[in-house]
Amino acid sequence: MITLVLLSFILIAGYVFAMIKKGKEIPYSISATYYALTHKFWFALCMIGSGVLLLPAALESSTENSQFLVFLSVVGMVVLGVSPNFKSEQKVPHAIGAAMSLIFSQIWVGCNSWYWLLLWLGFIIYMVVSMKKHWTGNFISDFIKRKPMFWIEVISLLTVYLTCLW
Repeated sequence: MITLVLLSFILIAGYVFAMIKKGKEIPYSISATYYALTHKFWFALCMIGSGVLLLPAALESSTENSQFLVFLSVVGMVVLGVSPNFKSEQKVPHAIGAAMSLIFSQIWVGCNSWYWLLLWLGFIIYMVVSMKKHWTGNFISDFIKRKPMFWIEVISLLTVYLTCLW
């Protein structure tokens, strides 16, 4: 099972790092990288592939009563993969898939290895320190410039992978 977790992680992390390198900056969100792709199928492959590869190990790492949560989270990843174009008519299914993946995954982590949720403190500290350092007087603008959605997605993924591994 560890092999599947590592393959899943390599797939999603490789995609994210490749897109950061291609764009020469942190993207607003992982989903936003879809628009920079020449071959759009890579987004679907990485979202669906990483979720499906992770599912067996995640189910094994689950309590019996929490398995449905990680399953619904992976369904959310699949929905993201099949509806990547959030600037079109795919906006609603994309948002639903993203919400499913984020919410169900973090509830699942809380049910199985709650201590990994402490990683969210790093996000909060980063946002506070970075906004204070680059304060312009406009809270919303300063917040958005820190690219919070990207970091929310990364922390969400990290908590899930760490729960599967430990």
